[in-house]
Amino acid sequence: MVGIFGKKASSTLWTKNFILFSGLNLFLNLGVQFLIPILPLYAISVLGASESQVGYLLGLYSFAALAARPFAGYAYDHFGRKKPFVIALIAFSILSFLYNFTATFILLVILRVIHGLAFSFTTTGTGAIVGDIVPSERRGEGIGYFGMTNTLAMALGPAIALSIMGNNNYWILFALSGFLAISAFLMSNFVHFPKIELSSKPFNIKTIFEKKVFSVVLVVLMFGVINGGVLSFIIIYSQDIGIINGGLFFLINSIGVITIRLFTGKIMDIHGPRPMIIFGFIIQSIGLVLLSAANGIFLFLTAAVLLGVANGTLMPTLQTMVMNMVESNKRGVANATFFAAMDIGVGGGSILLGLIAELASFKIMYLFCAVYLVIPLIYFLSYVSKDYERKIVEIDTTIINEKFK
Repeated sequence: MVGIFGKKASSTLWTKNFILFSGLNLFLNLGVQFLIPILPLYAISVLGASESQVGYLLGLYSFAALAARPFAGYAYDHFGRKKPFVIALIAFSILSFLYNFTATFILLVILRVIHGLAFSFTTTGTGAIVGDIVPSERRGEGIGYFGMTNTLAMALGPAIALSIMGNNNYWILFALSGFLAISAFLMSNFVHFPKIELSSKPFNIKTIFEKKVFSVVLVVLMFGVINGGVLSFIIIYSQDIGIINGGLFFLINSIGVITIRLFTGKIMDIHGPRPMIIFGFIIQSIGLVLLSAANGIFLFLTAAVLLGVANGTLMPTLQTMVMNMVESNKRGVANATFFAAMDIGVGGGSILLGLIAELASFKIMYLFCAVYLVIPLIYFLSYVSKDYERKIVEIDTTIINEKFK
């Protein structure tokens, strides 16, 4: 079978290596998801932070991750996949335990920023490594299934965290987050990291970001703005509208993500990204309108499943587009560019939407998000879709020509 870059490749997806690496990613992201709904509550109830301060806390984490992306992408393409990834896992594990020592909001912000740097290296690595592990002609399907471990973590993590928290048992949650990260590190010792042709280009502005994928990652950035608002403030919003167990949002949301991801990868590989992007943005806009209108559990959870379907469609489709647009020894930088755009979107979105919520209300904030989605959809239809198809043809032709030189 011929892959997307015109070369033969094994079509086997469910290898031992793929399953093991997916398990590693599940443990790593469970630790991350433990913290997402808890830190805003911890900052407000224990450290006395305001809603806008929580927005800055979440935003600075994303911007810290953004600052490290160029170095992470460069490291993975120049030094191989294993060494930078293992070092990042060790650092991430140690930092996860330190939340128990944040006695002031300033200390929490400092730790969160440093943790964001380590998070940047781990997520840049997982995206590049799974792109190497899966067969090229099944990359959309493989990335879709791999992403389901993120979704499962998003479903289980917040629900488990909120149930454990009980009477403010934050110290237990922070410790568990650290142990999950250590488990991911231990599993990395059994993963076979595919060897790649190392890039020899020097570290400069031209090599730390992949310009071929800029059109796609601008869509990622605009999509990230919405993710920053939906996930960061959903627990606080649920309390505002009188829903006691807001953690159900994450569980129902994840059901939507998992269900749609059973199909999106295969559809992407066969029909391309255009129908998936159109569907994803329309469903996300509907979900945000319902979330804005919610005053009870029914609309709240209906919005959760629709937003899950949208996220499960858009994220793997956009990431597969980025992976398909570059050669294997540029996937580290390309993946760093992808996540850098997401970091900017989530960070900027957390700050901007936090201010909107404080000045107006959460309902107005979510309604604003629904209207805003028209912008990335129009941009994708008018330019990105055609640019993607053109660059896929160019890179396929280039690699075939080099093969027969």
